[in-house]
Amino acid sequence: MSSSNFITGVLVGALAGLTVGLLCAPEKGSETRQKLMDKGNDFANSLKERFNKITGSSAADQVKDVAIKGKRKAKDIADKAENKIEEWQDQVGGSFTNG
Repeated sequence: MSSSNFITGVLVGALAGLTVGLLCAPEKGSETRQKLMDKGNDFANSLKERFNKITGSSAADQVKDVAIKGKRKAKDIADKAENKIEEWQDQVGGSFTNG
């Protein structure tokens, strides 16, 4: 089973549980909403912890690493493009003076 299918299943199950909980809740709406927020936060923290255990690093660290690599790649491409433009300018300038 792929991790995206697992996560989708977990989220669908959580949503179904929340829906049933809302329909059967004997408490006031504000109390129910607060409990749902607390449970939702607990659930989100649990998912983060599991993700960190599985991957060995946090999602934020992974996003940061990808961003750094992307910036480096973009700089390399820009440098190469700049060098190529300078090369073409030299060739074009030389063709006008040699002819």
